[in-house]
Amino acid sequence: MIYQLVLQFDASSIEDFDRGIEIEDKIINALGNAHDVDGHDFGSGEMNIFIHTDEPKEAFKILKANVLPNFLKEVKAAFRELSSENYTVLWPEGYSGEFNIK
Repeated sequence: MIYQLVLQFDASSIEDFDRGIEIEDKIINALGNAHDVDGHDFGSGEMNIFIHTDEPKEAFKILKANVLPNFLKEVKAAFRELSSENYTVLWPEGYSGEFNIK
């Protein structure tokens, strides 16, 4: 797998963490073996879920339709080549800010 897709949510409470874990479980089920959910991190006011994939746009398309419809206002999604530090933002559409992992 040559890309890392990151889904990022604002999160600061144990309830946010629990919700993030539920979302991560749904992501694992939705993506199957074609993409590898590589875990998560939680802290500094955010939760990130990491996915290794050869097709980040396709993976996000699957998640957008099947897992994230109720969370689209809350999520940022970006990907990078594993060998790079530069992210390309997929969501929200038209997002012009920087995408960072704290």
